[in-house]
Amino acid sequence: MKAFAPLVALGLALLGAPAPASAAGCSGVTVVVDFGSLGGGVRTGCAPGDPASGLAALGGAGFAFDLASRQPGFVCRINGAPASDPCVNAAPNTAYWSYWHGAPGGSWSYSSAGASGYDPAPGSVEGWAFGAGGQPGIAPPAPAPQPQPQPQPVPPVQPAPNQPAPNQPGAAQPTSTGQPGAGQPGTGQPSATGQSDAPAQPSTGESVAPTSAGESGQPSATSSSAGVVPTAGQSPDGGGVPVGLIVGVGVMAALGAASWWVARRRAESGS
Repeated sequence: MKAFAPLVALGLALLGAPAPASAAGCSGVTVVVDFGSLGGGVRTGCAPGDPASGLAALGGAGFAFDLASRQPGFVCRINGAPASDPCVNAAPNTAYWSYWHGAPGGSWSYSSAGASGYDPAPGSVEGWAFGAGGQPGIAPPAPAPQPQPQPQPVPPVQPAPNQPAPNQPGAAQPTSTGQPGAGQPGTGQPSATGQSDAPAQPSTGESVAPTSAGESGQPSATSSSAGVVPTAGQSPDGGGVPVGLIVGVGVMAALGAASWWVARRRAESGS
């Protein structure tokens, strides 16, 4: 493909392709053309890829050019200027297109080789200036700085589907257990009123016996607590002595005393 690059550049020149206004971010060879006294100003273009020669770079950057018919490889007109040059022989040294090489952001150096035989490297700068051999009016353009990637903001963590965020209606709130005032049923903890909701325990000296209805937790009629009537066969003080025995002893004592008193009265009457 490089062997046909000069022919491609010549075809572009014949078609009169316009030059681009800028070569910012060029990934190939940057070409600078200074029209000087011809009134075209300074223009830049970009020849993409790896042009095979300086002529291929000039045409690939969008500049049309003409070659002198008797001196092949000698550029006599760029974009049709100067129109007064018949492009038969080489132009005089006071008004011709000089050919330059430049380092991006550096300086120019005059080319010691013709544009048809020089192979510019990608990333380099080519220069053309019309006049008496002066260099282009601008320094070789430096490559445009590449934009630095910006850090992306971290999105906030979203709650999983069907799970409300904390402190939102419907979210499960932590409960407090085992703390004073919690008043949770079945935990045995005191409630807000200071009372425990645990089952009541019998006090000292009280016995809890099941009632006829099968319920527990109520004092029975046989309790030995104060104010409760003892059942048959039990002593009032709960010692376990049968009441009948006590009553029998009392009756016998009373009968003995009565017999003694009667016997004494009879003895007194007989005397």
